[in-house]
Amino acid sequence: MNLAPIYLIESSSRQVLAGMFMRFQEYYESPEFKGRVFTVDDFAHWYALKYGAFTYTKDWYGFNIPSRAIEPFRSGRFDPLTPLEQNLLDICKDARGDFYVIGVTPGAEYFTETVKHEFAHGAIYVNPDYRKEVERCIKEYNIGSINKGLRRMGYCDDVAIDEANAYVLVEPDTIQEYVSMRNTKNLREKLDMIFQKYFGFSLIKTKIHSLMARTKHILI
Repeated sequence: MNLAPIYLIESSSRQVLAGMFMRFQEYYESPEFKGRVFTVDDFAHWYALKYGAFTYTKDWYGFNIPSRAIEPFRSGRFDPLTPLEQNLLDICKDARGDFYVIGVTPGAEYFTETVKHEFAHGAIYVNPDYRKEVERCIKEYNIGSINKGLRRMGYCDDVAIDEANAYVLVEPDTIQEYVSMRNTKNLREKLDMIFQKYFGFSLIKTKIHSLMARTKHILI
């Protein structure tokens, strides 16, 4: 894989990483703020009301955003940017066309699964042919219970197939509250075969250092 399409930003601080990605992420897929311009305070207030406190940095430790979610920030619609947000833009300032940015914290629980999960999102975005085949595969299965679970987890319907692919392929145990791992076994095997077809290796079996080497890796 060409290094350019997927940027992997790694931070030892969950607070720093969440502060960098929060508005990009929520503009991209929040059920409340998707596609809207909003301030940090707007989001923090809504989040605290919905979940009882502003626990965003504890709740999320992996992030993924496509280039289309970055453009409104580049064009000044979210002015003023925070220093961390500006840092993210600076990291990928030379990227053009379709690219993907993922953020991870190595000290967080389930680090390996998080990197693979976010890489799966990036892979779907930078390779349209791969995405089409994943969509066809998933639509052959009844994933209504997965979709309901994803909504309860805070995802909007627009990213249902993308998230279903990432969770079933990388960490099916995370969604076993909504669908049993036994029921997703065949789907998981098919999704990994599709991944291997387009990228030449198994996402399930690959070692984490090998996967990270396939990205443009930045430490902050």
